[in-house]
Amino acid sequence: MENTVSAQLNAMGFEQICASKDEVLNFIRNLEHQDHCILIFQDEQERDNIVKEFINPKYARNSVTACFSNNSTKYDCNHQISYDSLIQEQKFQPHVVSDFLLNVLANSYGKDQARIACEETSWLAEHGVFDEHQDLGNKLDERVVNESTIMCCYNESKLDEQQMSRVLSSRKYVILENPFSVYMKKE
Repeated sequence: MENTVSAQLNAMGFEQICASKDEVLNFIRNLEHQDHCILIFQDEQERDNIVKEFINPKYARNSVTACFSNNSTKYDCNHQISYDSLIQEQKFQPHVVSDFLLNVLANSYGKDQARIACEETSWLAEHGVFDEHQDLGNKLDERVVNESTIMCCYNESKLDEQQMSRVLSSRKYVILENPFSVYMKKE
């Protein structure tokens, strides 16, 4: 039986380009500059392994790395920020995100690119700021879009159907952890 997210991606015009864990890891290691992708996961340990592979200096050659996470010491990134700092007085603070990302880019001068991992983006949905965050993705400074490679990770169980649809349609590449696969939006 086909996974629900896989079926949704197929219905949205995506095509599967990787179909095993080895292929997925190879895809992640070789993401190009300006490739922005979504990881849909169920298992947090697998998510952690994928994020670590994404920011691994062995593969993220000559890159500055940055992480949004719940635990700022979890990943070995050049720059880190906790999700808690993105909400103040129960309101999403897009300027905190923008300032952090622009600071990362300022420190990447002379590097090939910045690799930015968002460990648990569905945390924002749990805290009632999903729409504000998704809207920010369309309003990011052009430098962030043009000078980085970004992976946003979403726990499949924490998004409702409408949120999942919005997330899937937002990027060219979608990586699934279960089953391991990569889908690309057909042009």
